[in-house]
Amino acid sequence: MVKGILFDKDGTLVDFFSLWLQAATEVIPFFLKKNKIQVSQELIEYLLKTIGVNQGEIDPKGALAYKSYGEIAKDICDALEERKIYIAVTKAKEQIEEFFNQSVSSREANIQLFTDMNALMENLKSRNLIIGLATADTKISAENCLKSIGIEQFFDYIGADDGKRKPKPDKEMFLEFQNQFLLKPEEIAVVGDTYNDMLFAKQNGGIAIGVLSGVSEEEDFENEADYIIASIHELPELLDRI
Repeated sequence: MVKGILFDKDGTLVDFFSLWLQAATEVIPFFLKKNKIQVSQELIEYLLKTIGVNQGEIDPKGALAYKSYGEIAKDICDALEERKIYIAVTKAKEQIEEFFNQSVSSREANIQLFTDMNALMENLKSRNLIIGLATADTKISAENCLKSIGIEQFFDYIGADDGKRKPKPDKEMFLEFQNQFLLKPEEIAVVGDTYNDMLFAKQNGGIAIGVLSGVSEEEDFENEADYIIASIHELPELLDRI
């Protein structure tokens, strides 16, 4: 029986593309200019491909789809190093995090949703479910997003990048949620839009629910999802079946 739900954020609760795809196309050239690197369309496209963006398409297993800012910064620095351009990863992480936060924050007023979020959350709470968030985004950014769509009051737990916490699919956020609310692993459902979210659930003994509202097609879950739904709009019906 499901007693707790850990939601991914982007692509699951809110539309990924309206926030992150456009942000990436802004951040990469700005990052290059900030570091006094000669900007060319070829270099921009090279770095976008490095983080999983190719001609406007998102790689569901690329960095932008699921990695933390620190991991994205490392990938960018490694790619630049191959071209004999050297930037410290710590410096890059600070800049990447700042630039993405600025870009995403400017769009959060127009976040696209997949359902009536208040109605969904009230439905879940009426089932006495414990609701949590497990995201690669920063804690401040995650909290701001939940506030902007008016559902922060429904969340009992927020797991996000605080500079110390290990990112999914590491067990840390899963165990925090499990232990804080005295749940069994099999009582926790992870709802997310990437293969990484499904690994996060399965490797920790939870129920993996994949949504097709984000970056992934059904085959991208590679048979790791226990259930697949179009979006969180269908979650109450699925819980009834489970």
